Amino acid sequence: MAEGGGVQWMTAGRGIVHSGTPGSTDGMIWGFQLWINLPKKDKMCKPQYQDYQATDIPVVESAPGASVRVMAGEHAGMAGPIKMRNPGLLMDVRLAAGANFTQEVSQGWNGFAYIYEGGGKVCGTKAQPEQTMVLGPGDHVVATRGSGPSGLKFLLIAGKPIGEPIVQHGPFVMNTQEEIEQAFRDYRSGVLQSPQDNPWTDDEP
Repeated sequence: MAEGGGVQWMTAGRGIVHSGTPGSTDGMIWGFQLWINLPKKDKMCKPQYQDYQATDIPVVESAPGASVRVMAGEHAGMAGPIKMRNPGLLMDVRLAAGANFTQEVSQGWNGFAYIYEGGGKVCGTKAQPEQTMVLGPGDHVVATRGSGPSGLKFLLIAGKPIGEPIVQHGPFVMNTQEEIEQAFRDYRSGVLQSPQDNPWTDDEP
C-alpha cells in the first residue's frame, strides 16, 4: 500500500476487484485518482498492480527552483517507474517563485494540467488552485511562477489518444454496449477474475 508521496497503479484488464479507502493518522491527506482508458487490444490483458513508494519515484531538479517528480514518462533524461500500456506521462511539478519549467510532449497527444496549490502560468495562461487546464496542440508545455511568495504545484498528465468508441457503465469501460453487458454477466457469475492471474507480475500465464 502506497504511503505519503507514493503511487498505486492498477491495470484492470480482464478482471480486478479492489477497494481503495485512504486514511490518515496525522493532519490532512491529499489524494488524486486518475482513470485512463485502455485500447481495445488491451481491454482483456492480464490485470496488473504496481505499487511505488515516494523513494521509488525519481525527483529531477531540472532548473533553479523547479522540482519534478517523474512517475511516468521522461523528464530531463530521467524516466518514471510506472509502466503504461498506452504511451503517456504523469508528473508532479513544483515551482518556487521565479522558477520555470519546460516539458516536451509528443505532437498529437492529449494532455492537461491540474493545479493543486499556488499560482502562476501554464502555457501562458493564468493558473490557480483546483483548476484543470486542458492543453492545446503543440510539442511542449511551459510553466512559470511569478515573484510572489507562494509556489506553483500541479500534475501534468498527457497521453497518446486511443481514438476508439467508449461505452461506460458503472465501473466498466468498453467499446460496445454488448461488451458492457458481458462484463456485468462475468462479474455476477464470478468469472470476471481468473485465479491463474497474478496482478503483481507482468507476465502472461
